[in-house]
Amino acid sequence: MLNRLTESSPKTRLWSFCICAGMLVYFTQVTVLFPVLPLYVTQRWQDAGVGFVVGAMAAGLLLFRPLIGWLIDHWGRKPVLWVGLGLMVVVLPLYGWSPDPACLMGVRVLHGISQAAFATASQTLLVDVVPTHRRTALLGYLAMSNTIGFSLGPMLGAIAFARAGFVPVIGAMAGLTLLGFVLTLPLPWKTAASSEASSAAVSNKSSESSKSSESSESSKSSELAPEKAAFPWNVILQFPVRDATMLFFTGSFLHGAVVTFLPLLVSDAAVFYSLNALVAVLVRFALGRWGNRVSPRWVVSVGILCSGIGLVGVAIAPTLLLLWSVIYGLGFGSLFPVLSSIVSFAAPLTVRGRVYSVFLAGFDSGMTLGGAGVQPLSQIFPLSVLFLMLGGLGCSISGLAFRQFSKPIERI
Repeated sequence: MLNRLTESSPKTRLWSFCICAGMLVYFTQVTVLFPVLPLYVTQRWQDAGVGFVVGAMAAGLLLFRPLIGWLIDHWGRKPVLWVGLGLMVVVLPLYGWSPDPACLMGVRVLHGISQAAFATASQTLLVDVVPTHRRTALLGYLAMSNTIGFSLGPMLGAIAFARAGFVPVIGAMAGLTLLGFVLTLPLPWKTAASSEASSAAVSNKSSESSKSSESSESSKSSELAPEKAAFPWNVILQFPVRDATMLFFTGSFLHGAVVTFLPLLVSDAAVFYSLNALVAVLVRFALGRWGNRVSPRWVVSVGILCSGIGLVGVAIAPTLLLLWSVIYGLGFGSLFPVLSSIVSFAAPLTVRGRVYSVFLAGFDSGMTLGGAGVQPLSQIFPLSVLFLMLGGLGCSISGLAFRQFSKPIERI
């Protein structure tokens, strides 16, 4: 039944556009607060722990991803999309209402749950509705939409806050949330469970036509229940999901360190961020157009290698910052869409939400550990040595990735 959906190309194009546009709008809304929240917190509470308030969002992302994956598989993709957007309706007024930093930390946790719900459901739904041979391409466009949102949001937030204060910033986020609701309206309500149940019913009918409809229904339920109830560790802990998740974790770990410590190493860190984001957008556009023509083995191994080379270059020749930014952007831009596509090929329909929840948690935990986990090392080693070590990690992982992804990936 799912295949019949993907054969309708006008519907597929509309759904793909809505999902990618929704991702752009949502992550523009999320990143509006990047340059604003630290200033807002310090203005209201001079002695507040800004890092704890800003970082509390990661707790919502990390702790609730597994639950979000379960909801996606049992409720369906679109209901969880609406849960993510509905939470934003609750969260936005609380940003202004919070009487102390502790309450604001709780608000940030809710915002993290919202992001986990929306992003995971969006990615899972996109994989559901596009044909298998177009997954890498469309996931490239989805990742590109995410990156554009990350570029637009901080600029929008900084301008609104500088000109009018915090309340208009919240108003802009509310408008973007409303637009996100509008973009979800054309999306299908189809759930993984209903698709799988339909397939099982057809199979049972053809193979056991002599049985009564009541016993057939009982058999169908007994077949589906174990897969729906049990967490799919048998999929997650095996190749290729295990390897893709670990590589995604490594790439995000390097990125978390770059985001946290690069401004302390070079004076033009903003140039590095902007240029590598632009390069990442172009790479993801290219993957959207031609990604299915290149072996995933080469893309992921060269991608993590470029990330490592970029960090080594910054450490030994910071005067060539533009070059290292381009090289790093090539690596960072290529990893997510291809690894996400690899995971989609190995994740059965009925557990896809839970598999993606673990895969995306690899990014969340890597970013968090790249900042907080590397902090003690920054007290021991000079930053140039630290970046050499991180870059060396990326380069060494490249060889391992090239070997691991030489194995054939069965497409489900």
